[in-house]
Amino acid sequence: MECTVRMIADWMAEWADPSWAESYDNVGLLIGHEDAVVDTVVTALDVTEDAIAYAVREGAQMLVSHHPLLFHAARTIVDSDRDGARLLTLIENHLAVCTAHTNMDAALGGTNDIAAEKLGLADVVPIIPVSGDDSGAGMGRIGFLPQSMTVRQFAERVKDVFDIPSVRMISPDPDAVVRKAALCTGKGMDFFKPARSAGAEIYLTGDVTYHEAEEAIATGAHIIDAGHFGTEFPIAEAIAQYLQQQDETLKVLPYREARDPFTVV
Repeated sequence: MECTVRMIADWMAEWADPSWAESYDNVGLLIGHEDAVVDTVVTALDVTEDAIAYAVREGAQMLVSHHPLLFHAARTIVDSDRDGARLLTLIENHLAVCTAHTNMDAALGGTNDIAAEKLGLADVVPIIPVSGDDSGAGMGRIGFLPQSMTVRQFAERVKDVFDIPSVRMISPDPDAVVRKAALCTGKGMDFFKPARSAGAEIYLTGDVTYHEAEEAIATGAHIIDAGHFGTEFPIAEAIAQYLQQQDETLKVLPYREARDPFTVV
């Protein structure tokens, strides 16, 4: 049986229910003919020029991403605009786009579970469970590290397991010992206070602002900011593995050449 754009979008929805997405989000099938046949799909963190170019070179008919190309309705689609240029390239090359964003953050096996597994957390539960769902889906994760460690050691562990060159450590005492850890990949400070109320001694996320960091220090909290890209890049590989399991004949190519837009100098 031939694989179609709609089939792939439905597989993604089975994993990451679109109803779990935050209200501001834009998920699901965003571009494409639903009955178009797909034999090659590229998975990526972002729908960037490089990811699109890779998909075109590989002859793909679909790109499945974590971050949406568009959060808001486009008033114009012109090549002088970043998003407009990307949309034109996608449409001109008959590339469908499906996105699983905050619904993938909430999903079992999604971005947050991947991060929790990398850290070796045990007894993992969501910080904010999906309402009416007892499967373990929900935003953020909280659990126990394999052994107690200092904040500084935790920061080094994050660098190692996520294979990133640096993190930002926010702590009034880097030598403080922690065991119960919480996390939310990407921009996750919305879930910091609920995590702390649930007993988390240290929090991992990205995109922490100056004022959030200053408040954390003042309240004796420990936070590791590993960046938006650093905490979420592994999802492209996970989506590829999932889609391959749905159809062994489908050619699934994770885009592995993406790079964090921030460079540490």
